[in-house]
Amino acid sequence: MEALTPLLHALRANPLIGTGIIVAVIVCYVALTRKPRVQREADERLSALRRDKADLYTKQRPMR
Repeated sequence: MEALTPLLHALRANPLIGTGIIVAVIVCYVALTRKPRVQREADERLSALRRDKADLYTKQRPMR
């Protein structure tokens, strides 16, 4: 706990450091959890195919 004391004093003296750390953590989190472009495109295509197939089953057959 004594090792954190200088860090806390530095954060109190310059809040910009704390803000920078928080922003860096958020940016890293977003970068690590974002799906790759190929995966996002594949998910979009799969959703479109499912919507198209669902339309086939929701449309009624023509009356004879």
